[in-house]
Formats: sequence, structure tokens, C-alpha cells
Amino acid sequence: MNKQTTANQIKHRLRQQGKTLKSFAAEHGFRYRTVSDVVRGLRIGNFGEGREVRIALGLPVAD
Repeated sequence: MNKQTTANQIKHRLRQQGKTLKSFAAEHGFRYRTVSDVVRGLRIGNFGEGREVRIALGLPVAD
């Protein structure tokens, strides 16, 4: 996915896989709030759990 990926595109892709943000978070051991914040762009995700969420979602991360 590219940097222009929107929250709706991410949620749509998860729905196609039969998942919600909450189920994705539980499946990967993340807190729902962190996943939600990353998807909505409230958390950049350069470090820590936010970064791990970006990687799991297939979003680009800063090196």
C-alpha cells in the first residue's frame, strides 16, 4: 500500500478478509485503540506498537 492509503481503504481491505479493526487487533496482539489511532492517522506509528501495527497492515514505515 502507498502513503495515500485512506482509513476507509484499510477497513475495506480488512472487511474483504472477514475482519474488523477489533478482530485484527486481537489476532495480532495489539490494543484496539492503537490500531484505530494508526488507521485514522492520529498516531504516526514511527516507533513501538504503532510501528508494528503499520507493518502488520502493510503500510509504509519510516526507517
